[in-house]
Amino acid sequence: MRVIVLRLFAVLGSFLLIAACLLSGAPGAQAQIDKRCFTNGAGTRCYYLHVPPGAAAGKPLMVYLHGCDDPIAHPQPSGFSLTRVADEMGFVLAYPIQDRAADKNLCWNWDKAAHQQRGQGEPSIIAGITTALIDEFQLGRSRVYLGGYSAGGAMTTNLGATYPDLYAAIAPMAGAPYRTKPEGQVIIDAMGPRARPMPTYFLQTLFDEISNIVIGRSNLAQWLAADNLADPGSVPTLPTDVQILALGPGLPIPLTVEHYASPRGCELAQFTLPVLAEHAIGAGLLQQDHGIEIQRNLMRFLLAHHLPTPHQTC
Repeated sequence: MRVIVLRLFAVLGSFLLIAACLLSGAPGAQAQIDKRCFTNGAGTRCYYLHVPPGAAAGKPLMVYLHGCDDPIAHPQPSGFSLTRVADEMGFVLAYPIQDRAADKNLCWNWDKAAHQQRGQGEPSIIAGITTALIDEFQLGRSRVYLGGYSAGGAMTTNLGATYPDLYAAIAPMAGAPYRTKPEGQVIIDAMGPRARPMPTYFLQTLFDEISNIVIGRSNLAQWLAADNLADPGSVPTLPTDVQILALGPGLPIPLTVEHYASPRGCELAQFTLPVLAEHAIGAGLLQQDHGIEIQRNLMRFLLAHHLPTPHQTC
């Protein structure tokens, strides 16, 4: 009976999402996206790049890691709408693409030991793309962000743990805890002398059948524990505020949003839960026009943070 109820909720969520797509009308014009490639000792990965209008110098940079797919390659329904948010909020957007030779399903190899450490494997390639873009466009070094969904969310956790001196805040959505362990100490060990609390945005659909809600909660708990190890008392383990967001333009599914505010004046974590959705619906909310208000909320959280010195919270 419980499985039947879960499936009914997932189906209902799908109908809500389809209805939202139909009501939103035709997608807008595609943003200009260039395809480039980057190579270092760990290999080559190509990436899409979108630079918003105006001078790039000093702008923030967002690096987004896809799940086991390449949604930009699909012409329908609307490409990758985070480019619209990039134009609205004025940040450069990079979108690395997994190589099918590295994984036949285009998944990032987040769960393999060779890709869980600083200076090697896919983390070194993604970090290399990031630093190359910072240097080329003279972007704001204190406002560099990383996020992803599913396998991209899990790889985001790997880079948040191994490159805390590069990314000011991260968004490991529908991902997994670092090294699939529950304790925060493994993150602190990976950070080493660069250890600091990491502002983190989570999105986890309630009926996710791949990265389930227990995994999402474990991911949140691990990062909160790591934050408090890096700077004791920097973040509460229970939310300081909970919002319920109803349906609206760019928000086709009801959400609950948990806020975890630091006593020192910044929000260190935010946990967004689309309540009538499963894994694929969550991916669509972050890639298509019908979920653009969720994407705006994601970027509002990230852009509020600047890179601090080690061991500091805000």
